[in-house]
Parts: sequence; structure tokens; C-alpha cells
Amino acid sequence: MEPAESIVRLGFSRWYERQLIESHAYLVTGFLCLIVVLASLEDFSLRGPGYQPLAMLMLIIVAGLVCCISCRRYLTILAYAEHIAEMSTCEKCRAYAAFSVTGSSAARQALSVEADQGANAWFAVRCRKCGHEWTIS
Repeated sequence: MEPAESIVRLGFSRWYERQLIESHAYLVTGFLCLIVVLASLEDFSLRGPGYQPLAMLMLIIVAGLVCCISCRRYLTILAYAEHIAEMSTCEKCRAYAAFSVTGSSAARQALSVEADQGANAWFAVRCRKCGHEWTIS
């Protein structure tokens, strides 16, 4: 879902909280997979019976991939949420997170056939206190 749609539906504070919860869920997943990789490496032996060495190797590879993907996703979501949070202060009255979304790039993309999906996503906001308008990208 587009961030502008989520912010309109939930409000900025709840949207930001959910982004932080989601990113930290990825961090916990990555950390648990790292523990699985390290524990499996400690127990790994090529002299095991039957398919045990192959199964352990597959477990190490899959847990390692999930760990890498989870950590990358954690950093991506966290950086994006922090970026939006930094831009959510009104320049005139210095009110934080007191804005209403007035437009977004998704609405313009629906009108334009040649628009790139996800390229330069932005949304226009208006301060609830002073009426100042700015763009969050």
C-alpha cells in the first residue's frame, strides 16, 4: 500500500509506529536465523549418517539467505520511515506530524499512462495548524 494512503487511513503516528514494528520484526527474524546458522555450523559434519550432512547444509544456506534478506529489509523499512519522519515537521510553525495529505504521486500516476511505477513517490501535505503546504518525497 502507498504510504500516503496508509497515512490518510491511520494517521502519521500510527503509520510510523507500524513501520517501526514491522522493521523490528524483520530484525528479530534475521537474528534468529543467524542463531540457527551458527548452531548448525557448530554441529555440521560431513561424516554424518545418510542425508544428514546434506540436510544440515541446506538448513545453513536457507537460514543464511533468510537472515540476509531480513536484515536488508529491516534497514530499508527503518530508513524509509525515518526519512518520512524527518520531513513531517512544518517549516513555518514547527508542528510535528500535524498534517493532512492533500495529494500523492499515485493519483497522478493513475492519470498518466507512461508513468513509472514507484519512481519518485511523493505526497503533498498541509499543516493543520498554520495551513503551510509542502511535499514529502
